[in-house]
Amino acid sequence: MENILFINSCIRSDDISRTYRLCRGFLDKYIEQHDDTTVTEIVLADSGLACFTQADVDRRSAAILTKDYDDPIFDHAKQFANADKIVIGAPLWDLSFPSVLKVYIEHICANTVTFAYENNMPVGLSKFSKLLYISTCGGFIGDKDYGADYIKGICGFLGQGEFMSVNAQGLDVEGIDVDTVLSGAQERLALLAKVF
Repeated sequence: MENILFINSCIRSDDISRTYRLCRGFLDKYIEQHDDTTVTEIVLADSGLACFTQADVDRRSAAILTKDYDDPIFDHAKQFANADKIVIGAPLWDLSFPSVLKVYIEHICANTVTFAYENNMPVGLSKFSKLLYISTCGGFIGDKDYGADYIKGICGFLGQGEFMSVNAQGLDVEGIDVDTVLSGAQERLALLAKVF
């Protein structure tokens, strides 16, 4: 049984979010081809995650020193570390992604859980073989996809898995055929579903 962790960073509701529509289409296509797969979805907008405070940092550091990984502060990090594959859905916001995704990343970047240091260099401990970042944006950003760049960096920091990315652009530009753009993204994702 393979487990995909779907990190849903879409802020708009499922029926409105174009990013969510692409994510759902990809996951449905993947499950259709791999029926032994389970998907665990985290809806970050509903997760209640908050930015780390000094008290949170101190608590996590103390737990790491005593190897108390039963503390709930590690729940998201352990879930991320143990996922076979990861899908992150996040619309482009302010040249990156919604802030709740950065808050989630703070929670999963836990030394000795998702990464460790060897010879003073970080080594990813998370077992995912592939991480797919799916995004949409209203305008055109070309190669300035700083959200994807950041997630690619996190992918390499926390694991050894392959990074993949699909971004549907120009969805709010006057005269753009939105259905055609989304269909093109869905076709690219359908091809990725065969190799993901």
